[in-house]
Amino acid sequence: MAKRINRISKSQYVKGLQCPKALWFYRHRPDLAPEISESKQALFDVGNEVGELAKKYFKNGIEITEEYYEITKAIKSTENAVKNGKNVIYEATACSNDGAYSRIDILKKVRASDTWDLIEVKMSTSVQDYHIDDMALQRYAFVGAGYNIRKSILMHINNQYVRSGDIEIKKLFNLEDCTKIINDRLDVVGKNVRELLKLINSDKEPEIEFGSQCYSPFECDYIHHCMKHIPDYSVYNIFRGSKLETLLSDNIIELEDIPDDFDVTERQSIDIEAWKKNKLYKDKHGIKEFLNTLEYPLYFLDYETIYPALPLYDNSRPYQQIPFQYSLHIQKKRGGSLQHIEFLYTDEDDPRPSFIMSLIENCGKKGSVVVYNQSFENRINRELSLDFPRHKAALKSISDRMIDLLVPFRSRLLYHPEMKGSASLKAVLPAFVPRMSYDKLEIQDGGMASILYMSCMRGMVTEDEKQKIYGDLKDYCCQDTLAEAKLLEVLYKNG
Repeated sequence: MAKRINRISKSQYVKGLQCPKALWFYRHRPDLAPEISESKQALFDVGNEVGELAKKYFKNGIEITEEYYEITKAIKSTENAVKNGKNVIYEATACSNDGAYSRIDILKKVRASDTWDLIEVKMSTSVQDYHIDDMALQRYAFVGAGYNIRKSILMHINNQYVRSGDIEIKKLFNLEDCTKIINDRLDVVGKNVRELLKLINSDKEPEIEFGSQCYSPFECDYIHHCMKHIPDYSVYNIFRGSKLETLLSDNIIELEDIPDDFDVTERQSIDIEAWKKNKLYKDKHGIKEFLNTLEYPLYFLDYETIYPALPLYDNSRPYQQIPFQYSLHIQKKRGGSLQHIEFLYTDEDDPRPSFIMSLIENCGKKGSVVVYNQSFENRINRELSLDFPRHKAALKSISDRMIDLLVPFRSRLLYHPEMKGSASLKAVLPAFVPRMSYDKLEIQDGGMASILYMSCMRGMVTEDEKQKIYGDLKDYCCQDTLAEAKLLEVLYKNG
């Protein structure tokens, strides 16, 4: 047996509470851990940036700089900082006698006393339940190490803050006292620590079935391993809750094995029957009713946005969706040719004024504006109207003309078995127009588009790389609106 482990960190504690098997894999099967994706790395980078700003909120601190694995050294450095009279310590580290150890973003001494406040910094905009478990372990570790702790405070981003000039740190963050709710949870921390340490030191993999814990509060890093025996499309894609549990208790995973008399909704019935029979489902009357709502000329429209945690522009808020690009395909009559217009803002200032002017100019005065998932573009237009009120009427006019192409696929007016239960554009397009695969594009989703555009705006890439990214962004956004036009053709053929 490997050397006995007698300490558990805050991140491991929270992981173990979500799923003990995930913690066991983390400690015993490093070969299963996936590579860090670009999107996850981008989150880490922003988290570091938020953390650095938080330090400026509490100035004149000393930082404990040991690496994460140098636990004993970090604990000693923290103790030395306390002995030397430091009142603010960043990355302070402590460990209880029973092995719970943690770093705290900011350890702040209460004036004229021997007590301290624990201040944990998060990128979120509110207190989440898993934050409480996180902070409970921290408090347990510091109290167990002999620190006299007064308050446990969560420092998170204030999403109502509106930037005007330089970021005002005191307004950017909210500080919430979570002491009471954390103290209420402390009683179970010691028991959890002992159980999780026992788990870590066992050579036996826990027997835990795939379930809701695999996705909440985070998607587990080991889903790919735990689901390796489950087909790409199965009962997990169709059912939730008690119905899923009933099927699993009967060892039913494949859709083909679902009994004909099993209680399903109309939508579930369509999905299952289409898959079993490998047959297209269509509601010709419903499709025709949808098509009758269209008014030519048609404007096939799609937006791309960034949503930075730290607002980049004046008159913007943390995590606000800021549109920087759109693609527009215009069709004057049914079956007519498509005219493509694209907008991509490449200067480093606020893209919204130019975006709005270009959008209004090119969307005309009449004709349906066809989008996929109307709630998104609608919300962007509403926020633009609030921030730039002189364009409110024109933006509202565009929103009022919107037709949501998602509707006929989501409501199963037209359903292809290869959609596999999803009505997302990425699922619908290859099902009906296989040659238009997103797999061939350098940028394949909106999240990556946002990350790469941000890297250009913040000077993180060379000029050559920037121009390459701009070209890839245009290709991706163009595909979305061309996809809308092609899927409308599909509806006409089946209506």
